[in-house]
Amino acid sequence: MKVIIIALLAAAVLPAQTFEVASVKRSAPETGSGSRSTGAIPRQQEPGRINYPNVKLKGVIAIAYGVDAGQIGGPSWLDDERYDIVAKLPDDAPQDQLPVMLQHLLADRFHMTVHEETKPRNGFALLAGKGPLKAKAVEEGESMGFEVQSDRVLLKGMTMAQFAKFLSGRTGPPVSDETNIAGHYDITLDASMSDIQAGLFSGAVEDIGLKLEKRTVPAKFITVEKADKIPTEN
Repeated sequence: MKVIIIALLAAAVLPAQTFEVASVKRSAPETGSGSRSTGAIPRQQEPGRINYPNVKLKGVIAIAYGVDAGQIGGPSWLDDERYDIVAKLPDDAPQDQLPVMLQHLLADRFHMTVHEETKPRNGFALLAGKGPLKAKAVEEGESMGFEVQSDRVLLKGMTMAQFAKFLSGRTGPPVSDETNIAGHYDITLDASMSDIQAGLFSGAVEDIGLKLEKRTVPAKFITVEKADKIPTEN
């Protein structure tokens, strides 16, 4: 079992990978007889900005490290305490930098340290289909990221490994790239983000000449070793 100890740098060390401005506060206690909100991360509507009201910290960790809640261990309060997090990405920052920015934010405001290890878990292997790949090949170094539309998701400049990671970060079960396809591609998935998050995307993957097969695959697990329950002031 491979264990990687992660010591995050202070947020100021890599300014290109930190938010331009960020506000992190504990959520106000909920009152009244209504049901308590789930604490889930809401879908983002405004490019270049995140707004996570009343969220569990475990949900933020999941986005920061590309895992689901079942792959995160640590203090029990990660599932209980709620926070309001609002942050602005630097101008022209690609969407794929968001996880690293969240990692630095967690380290800076919560003094969080984690360790990462790889274990086998039930998931999916991303495989090449019988036909040609229906994606546009692009040069390495072109802008990478994704755009969410109402009924499709556009992915820019991704390798197959990055595409598998994109699916892993939004579907729950891990997806391992076993396509043996090199290069960078612009990929169009004819599925809404809601469909992808619900696991209803296998047909869209097959439409571009790939397929998913259930397998035991190596998966990343995150353990929070230390974190402050009360974040530092903004």
